[in-house]
This record gives sequence, structure tokens and C-alpha cells, in this order.
Amino acid sequence: MLYTVRGLEDRVKGVNIRLRVLKKEKPRTVITKDGFDHEVVDVLVGDITGTVIMTLWDDLINKVQQGELIDVQKGYVTRFKGRLRLNIGKYGLIEKIEENTFPSIEQLLHRKRISKKSGKSSS
Repeated sequence: MLYTVRGLEDRVKGVNIRLRVLKKEKPRTVITKDGFDHEVVDVLVGDITGTVIMTLWDDLINKVQQGELIDVQKGYVTRFKGRLRLNIGKYGLIEKIEENTFPSIEQLLHRKRISKKSGKSSS
């Protein structure tokens, strides 16, 4: 099943979704429960139905860049600080895609601004 951002729900596993990378934050170092340092980055991704934060860890951080179109396979959704997040676990995959019909960053961000002005949430 191919998901859309609007169709994502907390605790869903096996998420396959096509997304545009809209914004990539700077990586930060965190110490996890295992006591090891890990690099983590939040990436704003979206499709025509909305946007969601995707969290990338360690080696996955360099797999995506702003503006790229990606397919996420076998992702999962969690809730962190009250917001849904898309995660790529050890079984998940990210693949860069070349497609001319998927909306651009500008189109997706413009749609989000219009939705906020009208009071409708697109994310």
C-alpha cells in the first residue's frame, strides 16, 4: 500500500510513501539509552496532502538532500512531542526517484501557506 502524508497514523508500520524533501535541519549529536553518541537530523518532507517530519539517524543522514524526491519503504510512524514523525528503521529503505510530475518544493510549500491562511491544516 502506498501511503500519503494525510493517511499516516501513529504506530503504523510498513509505510511505503513518495515524498519531496522540503527542508533538512543541521545534524545534532544525541546520547541514546545505550550510552552511545548518535547523529540525528529532522527533515521536513511532504506530498500534495501535507507535510511531516522524518527523523534520520547516523548513516541515513546523507541519503537525502533538499529538493530530492524519495521513496520510503518499510518506514514507521511514531508520535514525538505531540507530532507524528516518519522514521526509517533498520529494515527501512530510502531511494531517490526521478519524476517530473511530482510537485516541486515551491508548489508544496505554497500549498501549505494557503492552507494555514484558510485555517485548514495540511500537515
